[in-house]
Amino acid sequence: MDKKKGILWYFSQVFMLYGIIILFLSTFCRYFGEDGAAISTIFALGDKGLSVSTMFEFFLAIAIIVLLRFVFMTDIVIKKLPRVFRNIALLTTGLLVSVGFIFAFGWFQAEDGKAWVMFFVSFALSCGISTLVSAIAEKQENRRLEEALKRFKEEN
Repeated sequence: MDKKKGILWYFSQVFMLYGIIILFLSTFCRYFGEDGAAISTIFALGDKGLSVSTMFEFFLAIAIIVLLRFVFMTDIVIKKLPRVFRNIALLTTGLLVSVGFIFAFGWFQAEDGKAWVMFFVSFALSCGISTLVSAIAEKQENRRLEEALKRFKEEN
């Protein structure tokens, strides 16, 4: 049962993800900010927190990625593409957006191999965790729908 996804869904997703990302970044700033300041513009203020420009950059990146998620994961826009290809397309475009922001805003030095390895590891971990959470949520939703269908059949 697919719910209509409108502007309120979009903004709720953007602000939810933004809050999670800012929480993680703030935690990293607190504990690793002084070391990270020499490596990344994200940690330019060291352990003092995130700059306003960094927060806006992440907000824009998240807004774009949630829009991509809407495009790839709803039947409103793409009706015939199998879900696995939608997931691959979403992950690929999300990765491209992230890489674009790395270059555009100097989130870390592009020639630093260690930073790229850390980026790809964190990207893979976040994709894995979100996939796991989505699978669990979908399984629970399917179970609720099956139970509701069973109750409906018993009543009729």
